[in-house]
This record gives sequence, C-alpha cells and structure tokens, in this order.
Amino acid sequence: MFMFAAELLFTIVWDYVLCYVFYATGAIVLYLCTWGKVNYSLAPNTFLSHSRVKGKSTTDKPLLVGMAFYIILFIVAIWLA
Repeated sequence: MFMFAAELLFTIVWDYVLCYVFYATGAIVLYLCTWGKVNYSLAPNTFLSHSRVKGKSTTDKPLLVGMAFYIILFIVAIWLA
C-alpha cells in the first residue's frame, strides 16, 4: 500500500512539474514568436486554478506549444545523433 501511495504521489508531482514546464515554455515561445503581442502568465496558480470549460480555456495553446517545442527538440536531437 505504501508503494502505491508513493508512486501516486510521485506521478502527481511529476505531472504538475511537467505541466508547469510545458506551459511556461509554450508561453515564452508564443511571446517570442509574436514579438510580445501575445502575453500569457507564467505563474502555475493562475493556469491551474481556473475551471477547464471545454472550448473556453486559454491555457491549452501555451501548453500544446510547449509540448510541441520539446517534441521537436527531441526529434532534432535524435536526427542529429
């Protein structure tokens, strides 16, 4: 039971960390690519505390851009190796 609780806690913490990293990276990439016209906050409490209404969420775009950035970076690293 302890192993299950430890694994669950690790998964929750890891998910939170990855969510923050992907979101922050996506927000920075969007800011740099649009020359500052698109601004998203980088604080985790502002994008995780809002209710996620389908079609009304503004947090999906930076999160997806951040994930795509790291996937492309991973693909380029494999291609160059």
